[in-house]
Amino acid sequence: MRFAAILALAAAFVMHHAAPARAWGWDGHRIVCALAWDELTPPMRARIEAILEKPGRDAFAESCLWADDVIRWRRETASWHYLNVPKGATRIDMARDCAAPNSCVAEQIGLHAARLGRPWALDDLRFTAHFIGDIHQPLHISYAEDRGGNEIKGKFDGVDANMHGVWDYNMLDSTHKAWPEIAADLHGRITPADRAAWQSGTPADWANESLAITLSAPVGYHPYDPPFVFGEDYTKANLPTVYRQMEKAGVRLAWVLTQAWK
Repeated sequence: MRFAAILALAAAFVMHHAAPARAWGWDGHRIVCALAWDELTPPMRARIEAILEKPGRDAFAESCLWADDVIRWRRETASWHYLNVPKGATRIDMARDCAAPNSCVAEQIGLHAARLGRPWALDDLRFTAHFIGDIHQPLHISYAEDRGGNEIKGKFDGVDANMHGVWDYNMLDSTHKAWPEIAADLHGRITPADRAAWQSGTPADWANESLAITLSAPVGYHPYDPPFVFGEDYTKANLPTVYRQMEKAGVRLAWVLTQAWK
């Protein structure tokens, strides 16, 4: 086999196995971080720009994708994007579900947020921002046996899909809206009462919120035989939850960054 072909196959393998960690898809992570940016004060935004050495909201939004890309050469970070519970569990247990030698998203948020004050906090900023997005994607708090819904197959709007992907990007894509438009719409809906309610809790609390959504009736998280067929009705029932989780993630990310830098 020619060397170029070997490289192509290797790249395809890595992308295939890294993809399940890409919560919300690329646009979803951009939306969460854009919402956080819009929630931050100018001094907090300046702090982000100094760490990134790049100006503006779009640069921050793009930086929030890095944690998925880095899995390719830092394989130990793959388990940091999610938290698995035993089938039948309705609450997380950090001692059970986030034990060494692995870690989980709820633990990693706290670890990286605690280091945001360091002069070399670039990776910690990018991990914190990404993982707060991850923990609010319900299928990232789910069962190992189906890989967070990646092994639950079916069709969405007539196209082959899996349940994890439906929540990552299929429902968002079905709106046919660009991510800046969605971000603007969502930010306009966040009220002072929302902020007061969401600027609280721990990553473990947020993981339990996501697990409750994963196990709720509208999500329909279970094996399908025959495979599921989702479309407009499923989107109508669940897209508001996708949006609400992104709003929460954006507000909470801004809150975590502000607490770290105040």
